[in-house]
Amino acid sequence: MNLNHQRDISQGSLARNIWGLAWPITVSQALFLLPGVYDALWLGQLGPGAQAAAELTMSVRFVMISVLMALSLASGAVVARYVGAKDQDGANLAVLQAVILMVTAAGSLGLAGLAFARPLLTLAGADATTLPLALRYARIIFAGLIAMEMVPSLGFTINAAGAPSVMLRMTLLSTGTLLVAEPLLVRWMGLEGAALALIGSNGLGMLWGLAVLISGRAPVRLDLHNLRLDLPMMGRILRVALPAVVQRGTPNLTMSFLTRLISSYGAPMLAAWMIARRIFGFALIPSMGVSGATPAMVGQNLGAAQPERAARSVSLIARAALLVGGCVLGLLAFFAPQIVTLFSRDAETIAASTHVIRFLSIGQFCFVLSCVLDAAQSGAGDTLSPMIINLIALWLIQVPLAYLLSQPVGLGVDGIWLALVLGWALQSALMLLRFRQGRWKLKRI
Repeated sequence: MNLNHQRDISQGSLARNIWGLAWPITVSQALFLLPGVYDALWLGQLGPGAQAAAELTMSVRFVMISVLMALSLASGAVVARYVGAKDQDGANLAVLQAVILMVTAAGSLGLAGLAFARPLLTLAGADATTLPLALRYARIIFAGLIAMEMVPSLGFTINAAGAPSVMLRMTLLSTGTLLVAEPLLVRWMGLEGAALALIGSNGLGMLWGLAVLISGRAPVRLDLHNLRLDLPMMGRILRVALPAVVQRGTPNLTMSFLTRLISSYGAPMLAAWMIARRIFGFALIPSMGVSGATPAMVGQNLGAAQPERAARSVSLIARAALLVGGCVLGLLAFFAPQIVTLFSRDAETIAASTHVIRFLSIGQFCFVLSCVLDAAQSGAGDTLSPMIINLIALWLIQVPLAYLLSQPVGLGVDGIWLALVLGWALQSALMLLRFRQGRWKLKRI
């Protein structure tokens, strides 16, 4: 598939271009997050201890993969600029260097996770009961970290090039494999089977995505005949990625800290936190799918020297994401008890999960707006502003308040939920203020 055969999103109807990008991204997001929900369902068959062990592992994993999130974000921003400027060779070179950086980073992080699994899980809040289970699950996840992370990393980069259908097919293959493999492996191997199912299914998706890039069936190509290190291009990607490491790492580290704080209230509460997070992630897929069109719309229109068109696209995306998100969150809060029973048979976990979902729904609405504006700034190559805003909202507001309200003030676990809502509200307000200043339109990569 040649670059010139792709729809030119720097021209024509904004709504049509956004929809053309958003619907495959939305389906891809659903397929990408479905494994987490499906995993939670099968872990629920093994009890709250298994769910808590998986949540501890994933909290450590999410902190570690902030590097990969930043690389995929930066690679997408650079690739989108070349695509918008109709520079095929530049886009291909950027993708090749991005893949080299991603594989190197994922492999290194996986080895670090294997070497330091015990202290990392202990730091995340694992106690004497959950640590042995968490170690069994975590060691498999870290051993297969390249397979786990290359699907979303590759997918984000190709999305920014204007071809979200590639990620859609990658996630279709991964998810279809998981739906068949996890029930079989969990019944056969228990907790280890759940981890192996995730690794194996993502590994198939990764191999298919790389094959598409190598064969030239995407708008950008992985040219192995030109396999080399291009330090100037890597430097261009890393300049955008370095602030994004903090930008992506801040919320991930915050969630890890909060997971540790929540774990002090017992395994049922930690399981409830895991269930609520995965339900929210899946429920907000339509909003996140719409917001996923933002980096391509911003990056390619800036590459085509049309900053005002980029700004109008962000405004339209934000309104659509908030409308859809508000409707879904309202329904989720109303039907929370019925939904939660799908994930747990433990009465205490069900009651806690329902309460968490209803408490956090307002904060998640603010989170949707923040994600759209974050994607707009990052798509323009400005990862510094979201980094600073994340540091302010999360580490000056959310984390201190979570501790103060839950313990010294005496609100207990409700103090943590209140701190989350206030942090997300401040984050969205600061993101909106920064976006309206318009300096992202002048950003050069």
